[in-house]
Amino acid sequence: MVDSKLKILISMDWEGCDLEAHNLKSIREFKQKWKCPITHYLNASYYTNPKTKDLNITDEIKSILTQDDELGLHLHAPKHFVENAQVELKTSPTFSSFGDYNAGEEFGQEVMLHGYSKDEIKKMISFSTSILNKKGFRGIFSFRAGGWMCDEKIVEALEEENFHYESSATVASLLNGSTWEGDNLQRYIELIWDDITPQSKPYWLESSQKKIIEIPNNLGAIDYWQDHWIDELVDISIKNSQQDKDYICVINSHQETFEKNAYKLDQYLKKISKEFEVSFVVNKNIN
Repeated sequence: MVDSKLKILISMDWEGCDLEAHNLKSIREFKQKWKCPITHYLNASYYTNPKTKDLNITDEIKSILTQDDELGLHLHAPKHFVENAQVELKTSPTFSSFGDYNAGEEFGQEVMLHGYSKDEIKKMISFSTSILNKKGFRGIFSFRAGGWMCDEKIVEALEEENFHYESSATVASLLNGSTWEGDNLQRYIELIWDDITPQSKPYWLESSQKKIIEIPNNLGAIDYWQDHWIDELVDISIKNSQQDKDYICVINSHQETFEKNAYKLDQYLKKISKEFEVSFVVNKNIN
């Protein structure tokens, strides 16, 4: 083992779509195996979604959380959530060039947040944190936008709502080989986050009022990792850490698809643990 530590931040987006037992079980087993904290970007729309609102949502989420985890906010804009937040539903722009494939109350899940105004974004953020705080999920100072779609007005809204960390920056090429390759989502990421690479580190976002730290999701989401990438991602992580002791590997996952994709994260951690002493961190560990 190399006599050095590699910092890894594992995050999880909660999409607000479902709370299937097999995914929750897989997350618990993963956390038990690796003894790692996770930065959870929770979604208040579980409480407005007709498919989930009658479940024991709070207990299900808390069954995953441990003391060293960190809570953040994840935001999509489905009809049931947007209208409960007293915001008029938008129909575009969408992640896919074919439009939002969701129907009924779930329409809008694939609509990009930057299609909304700053005041509308603030309403949705405030509505979300109010619900989550009432359910006992406090200390939410981190944010990730649905589809990584964050722009200047969203950052300003976050600052005005007293958020400290933003983690929507990501690497467009990490969608290669997925169904998103060449589609709106990848093209918008290329435009918004054109300077983000796997080497990117946390940095300050400037505004006219305050500062907020951008924590780039520099290794993307395990959902879209290709199996043959694992060795390359390990090599990239090791190289970057050797070149910069402050480097942090920021890896994303999704609650709704965790069981299906956890094996890729497990393989990555097994391989990299043979080369480095892994130090798991969360956003608040980053200064």
